Amino acid sequence: MANKSEALRAARLFEFYTKYVWPLHRILVKNEIAIRCSHCAASEKMIPLTATGLCQLCQDLSPGVQSSASIAAAPSSAQRSSNQPTQDLEQKFEKQDSGISNTEALNLILTKAQGTGKRGYDALVLFSGGKDSTYLIRRIQEEQPKLRMLSFTIDNGFMSPVAKENIQELIPRLAIDHVFVTPRKEFYVKLFRYAITHLNSEGGSGTVDFSDGEFMLDTARRIAAEKQIPLILCGYSKYQVQNGLNLKSFESPPSRERTDRLSTAGLPLGDIFSPEEVEMWWHGTRWPENQVARLLFPLYAWNLEEIEIKQKVASWNLLNKKNHSPIVTNHQLIPLLGVVDVHKLGFSSFEIEFCRMIREGKARRCDWQPVFELLEYTSKTGFFVKPTVMQSLSDLNLNLEDVGIRFDR
Repeated sequence: MANKSEALRAARLFEFYTKYVWPLHRILVKNEIAIRCSHCAASEKMIPLTATGLCQLCQDLSPGVQSSASIAAAPSSAQRSSNQPTQDLEQKFEKQDSGISNTEALNLILTKAQGTGKRGYDALVLFSGGKDSTYLIRRIQEEQPKLRMLSFTIDNGFMSPVAKENIQELIPRLAIDHVFVTPRKEFYVKLFRYAITHLNSEGGSGTVDFSDGEFMLDTARRIAAEKQIPLILCGYSKYQVQNGLNLKSFESPPSRERTDRLSTAGLPLGDIFSPEEVEMWWHGTRWPENQVARLLFPLYAWNLEEIEIKQKVASWNLLNKKNHSPIVTNHQLIPLLGVVDVHKLGFSSFEIEFCRMIREGKARRCDWQPVFELLEYTSKTGFFVKPTVMQSLSDLNLNLEDVGIRFDR
């Protein structure tokens, strides 16, 4: 795999350059990058801009009110796993807790789960070492002190060294039990190599990153079933739940949790893996109903602003500022996925999530537009990212031509 210290150095240099140098550099190359919405920073290559300098979604947005079009703006999830329930079922399930807020409904579930785990744990918490999962654990510890939690991390072979350091440092400080799962390197190489060369319409985010997340969730489902843990808590944002998992609730419907995984990101597992490797994915029909955990997304229920999470984690003195940025905590294939997206789509597919967050007041345009612009520029020129991209391709036994990249200079 890529040299960890070199990868970290590149990530920190990119972050520094974005904040302090790019504002000046962009003046010289502004004709080489796309025009962006003056409100949400969406690229003109993602969505047409109006004469006012706004994208159509922001143009349609009344002050302080979310446009219904903003949910539909992201690409469709139709190509994803064929074993997902219908949208009507999702809507029916969401209405079960009508009359109370999402936060109240979540708290009720967590309270009732206290002490119900048969082998010492009531909830399995997915822990990435980033700010969101750190916030999730500490808040629940404060609000539900009797909920017995086991934290869980899976190493996909491309983990950020900062994320690993965060995990090692935070586990004792959070005073929470932890399990680390490391599947064979060959398994992930096979998954990522196939996914990046068979991208669906949602690009790297909706294919490679999505399939990575699905295997993480499937592994959590299996661990929870084996240990008879009644709840799984995942730190996905509201956007990731709605547009990634195609859910409209902070809980995955029980019917979905009791199904068998047949595909991921629209890619049939049998086309990627051997029968033995397919067995590593979730097969919900093989478990007794009372051993299939409920899958919850607390950040969906809480619906917080990004800055609020950062400030709270900092106030708890759990992560310093240089260690909670997604640029340094996300896995090391993210630069490669961003570059491939720019060549195929004209923009990074991860931008869709952040532009929506900006549009809804959950993130700041000043934080993310420079990142989007520098990524677009470097994707074309190779500036900064070429060594990292070349190493990631080598790790996947691929070359530039295999993924459609051509650096101009």
